Amino acid sequence: MAVRIGLKHLAERLGMDVSTVSRALRLDPRVRPETTAAVQALAAELGYRPNVAARVLRGGRTGRVAVLLSPPQQRFASPIFLELLATLDQRLRNTGRTLAVFAAQTREDEPAIIRSVVEDRLADAIIIGRTRQADGRVKYLLDAGFPFVTFGRTDWPDQHPWVEIDYARAGEIAIDALAGSDPAAIHVLSAPQGLRFADNYVSGALAQIAALGLPHPTIHRIEMTEAMGEATAGHILAQAGRTAIACVQDSLAFGVYRAAASASEPLGRRVSIFGGQNFPGAEHTAPPLSTFSTEDARVADLLSTVMLDRLDGDGTAAPNSHVIQPVGLLRTSHLISG
Repeated sequence: MAVRIGLKHLAERLGMDVSTVSRALRLDPRVRPETTAAVQALAAELGYRPNVAARVLRGGRTGRVAVLLSPPQQRFASPIFLELLATLDQRLRNTGRTLAVFAAQTREDEPAIIRSVVEDRLADAIIIGRTRQADGRVKYLLDAGFPFVTFGRTDWPDQHPWVEIDYARAGEIAIDALAGSDPAAIHVLSAPQGLRFADNYVSGALAQIAALGLPHPTIHRIEMTEAMGEATAGHILAQAGRTAIACVQDSLAFGVYRAAASASEPLGRRVSIFGGQNFPGAEHTAPPLSTFSTEDARVADLLSTVMLDRLDGDGTAAPNSHVIQPVGLLRTSHLISG
């Protein structure tokens, strides 16, 4: 009968600690590349497969990690979450785990989905995003003692791991770029109030507008869909004068482009625009959309690493937390020609 190859066997063959071998198998970036390569090569040579059944029996675990996708679900899904699903799925499979995806149709659906994951033991941990002020989802997970990671800071930053994009800085980047068009009116399109990243974006934009002495803006708190961007831009474009539009996400900016086309208002002449998150296709608009990037693959890899550390840790280490700095991508849509 064939002998099952385990972590201990690999560690003995390589003269390494079991913990090092385990991290190398899940492609932990803290392990030296040559060590990871050696572990992966021997595992492939010996036909190593994680003993998921044994792990579930030992710890009562399902071997699954859940990701909750918050609304709105639309055709321009955030590239960060697409990268996260692909990256996390690969990293989990390297440790014998699987990925479970839950998509909420409304924000009101999210607490029930999370309770089901916890109480029905649908997964061992969960990643949630779009955190908000006094986030009830986070409070429930903390009270339940259930492992989780948030994409966005919460009111309890020292009690659980999280990864956050500095959206206040993103708002500053957008206004800095748009200031060069010397606008008479500024409009900031952001997600609904109470979502932390959206509130941070608005606060960063307002602070930079005040610092540069620009006209006080009109703030639009709307769902991040192309349709809402188009509807909002229809009213903005009907106003006269040089106008600058800052969008928290490219989905809204794409809606502005559609509204401009319908109104025969070429962007870049009277109206300048700045997007967010560098969606696929942003560089192919006319004019090419100025936006900001957060290197989605890097964010996804970091979120995956933080989650795996949460699963494999003994609970004694301080929770991981990371802030990602956005980088402006200046194309031409933030300028006004002529």
